[in-house]
Amino acid sequence: MFGRYFRMKEILQERKITANTIRAKRAAAGITGHAVCQLAGISRAKLSDIERGDVTATPQDLQRIGGAIDQILRTRQHLAKLAREAGLSLTGLRL
Repeated sequence: MFGRYFRMKEILQERKITANTIRAKRAAAGITGHAVCQLAGISRAKLSDIERGDVTATPQDLQRIGGAIDQILRTRQHLAKLAREAGLSLTGLRL
């Protein structure tokens, strides 16, 4: 009985760490919560609750949020590459 309790506690801690990691990654990249929510298909309130640790995110939520952040980063890289090829600068633009 106690073994199952402690395993569940470990799972919840792993998810919280993952949620904290996602928040740090989003903030470090300067990505707005609104942009992530649009791509992930979740509400801004839910993302905020997950990032603060007020609710435990499902693995699916974490995957959608992480995927949205990765997609935004890939898009930024692609736009930067296209701008360089065209001889343009993205300095000062918020992407």
